[in-house]
Order: sequence, then C-alpha cells, then structure tokens
Amino acid sequence: MYADAVLSVFSQRYSSARDKFINNVETSSIIERLTHHPHPLKGPKNEKLFCDIAWAGNPKAENVIVLISGLHGVEGGVGSAIQADFVTRYRRLPPDVCVILVHAINPWGFAWASRGDDQGIDLNRNFVDFESELPASKGAEIWKELEQGKTDIHTVAQDREKFDLLSEGQYEQPSAPYYGGKEPSWSRQLIEQLVAQIKPAKRKQVIVIDIHSGLGPYGFGELICEHDVGSQGHQYAVELFGATVTEPSLGTSSSGLKFGLHDYYWHKQGDNICFITLEFGTFGTQQMLQVLSDDQKLQQKGKIDWSDDATMEVKHAMQDFFCPDQKQWQELVLFRGRQVIEMALDGLTEHANHNAR
Repeated sequence: MYADAVLSVFSQRYSSARDKFINNVETSSIIERLTHHPHPLKGPKNEKLFCDIAWAGNPKAENVIVLISGLHGVEGGVGSAIQADFVTRYRRLPPDVCVILVHAINPWGFAWASRGDDQGIDLNRNFVDFESELPASKGAEIWKELEQGKTDIHTVAQDREKFDLLSEGQYEQPSAPYYGGKEPSWSRQLIEQLVAQIKPAKRKQVIVIDIHSGLGPYGFGELICEHDVGSQGHQYAVELFGATVTEPSLGTSSSGLKFGLHDYYWHKQGDNICFITLEFGTFGTQQMLQVLSDDQKLQQKGKIDWSDDATMEVKHAMQDFFCPDQKQWQELVLFRGRQVIEMALDGLTEHANHNAR
C-alpha cells in the first residue's frame, strides 16, 4: 500500500496540517494563486488562524472543481491530507479545468479541535435565510433529554429516526449541538465571497467536493448527494460518480435530511452546479455522540484551558475520532480521495469532448 512518506500529509492538528498544505502548495507547479484569509481569533497556543485558498490551473477555465476541507473544524485533517496529496501528485491540469482548494474553512474549529466555530455554530446548518422564520426542530429537545438522563446516547444512536432529528439542525439552543446560529458565520461569509469570485453562472460546470468525516463504516468514503432527485445536479452527480452516490431523501445515505446545509447555498447558484459531500466513516454513531457530548460540556464551561489534562483528554478523543491516526484508515482515505478527484476530472473532460462533437 502507501509508503509512510505518502501518508505524512495527514495531521490531526491545525498548525501542522496547514504547514504541510502550504509547503506543498508553494512547491507545486500547478498553483496560480494563493490567498490567506485571517480569522479574527487565535488558536490555543496564541497562533494566528487562516483559511487558505489555492487556485490550481487556469483561474479563468470554463470548468471548476472546488475541494473544501474543515467545514466541521476538527474534521479538517482528513480534507487537508487529500488537498496536500493532490497538489503533490499533479504537474499539470487540463487547460479547461481549474481546481480551487479551500483549506480549513473553519480554522477556529480545526485549531481548537471542535466541530463548530467560536460561536458554537455548526457551519453545515448555517446556510439558512436568517431574514425569514427559522426552521423548527426537535434537536434541542432530544439533547435536553440526554442531559437530563431521560434517554441515553446508546438509545439515540440505535434509533435512526431519533438520531436524524437530533442532527437535522436546530436554531434555539446555542449550547446544544447542531446549532445553526442566528446570523451568517465568518466561514459562510467567506464562502459567499469565494462564490462571487468564481462567478458560477459564467462557467460551464462547477463541481464542489466538501470533505467530511465521522458518519458511516470505518474508512468508507460515501458520496452524499443532496440535490433533488431527478434534478440536473443529481443526474450529473450520478453520471460522474456512479452507483456509490447516496441520497438522504431516499434513505440510502448514512446521513439524514438536514436544515441549512452548505450544499443548499451552492445549489442556488445555478443548474451547472454539482455538489457532493465526501464523508469518511470512523467509529460509529454512538462513539461520535459521546465525543461530541464531552466536547459540548467542555464548551459550556467557558474559556478552555489547553494545559488542563482533562481538557486535552476530550480534545484528543475528538481528534482521534474524526481523523484517526491509523495507517489502514489513512490509506483508505487517500485511495478514495484520489479516486473521487480523478472521476471528477475525467467527467469534466468527457463532458467537454461530448459537447465538442
């Protein structure tokens, strides 16, 4: 399988992951542009935090692939590794394709080993219209039952309907998980700025691959499609990636239906958008709820003491769950990451050749 040198692109921690990504970008022959977007807050060791965006290939290309890591902060190590691996493997891209690498879109969550941002916002529930009435959810109520001991994590993890309700997103309780916020987050605003730069309406095709971890079988890279079944975006996803595409609306995915997904914002940009979530499974729903619960309790205490042993135990558990430091898992992730990117590139090339006939 892969040599240790290849797997060295992995890091659970923000600072080392960013160093590896930046070093690989700066020595790459395909990068045309690199921008650094500073977050207003700092990391646990008083380090500066950035979302870094690298443009590979011709920025004016008709077709664009956007690879995004770290929307759920602590999951950033997975996407970062795939991004760093990508820029080391390619020496040229097709002339009509630009690949944009958005590294650590939630740098605060990545650095502090949390899933949400500094406001406790789950960024993948933050893309709602805050000028309208916010969605009503039972998520906060189920979390309250967990806190009060009226139910337990094992029961929720085993009850698919209950877990889907818990994780669909809620807008009432900032101290509970899957909180969508009260306004557009820093990360959402940066995504909106990037979309304004890309100008999707002026491109032929835009494929967005948002890299996540935690749900599903160990090491399996599930391709989750939230496009309406039968829509152009859904049809193109199936055309590109085949039978491994799953749809929450049809009950074929490890993920249920959600409010305020990142996907939905991109869907609105036009029929030429194909958005896919690449989700790598780790250790199961019950363990995920446990580490999230422990981290949530830590957040509720206020200022996090990074030198405290109990704090570090919780944070290391988060990192180990969402980006396991295990060779077998890392090999599965890199193989699938490379495969999905290749399918996207091949699909754009075939699409262009078909249209040229």
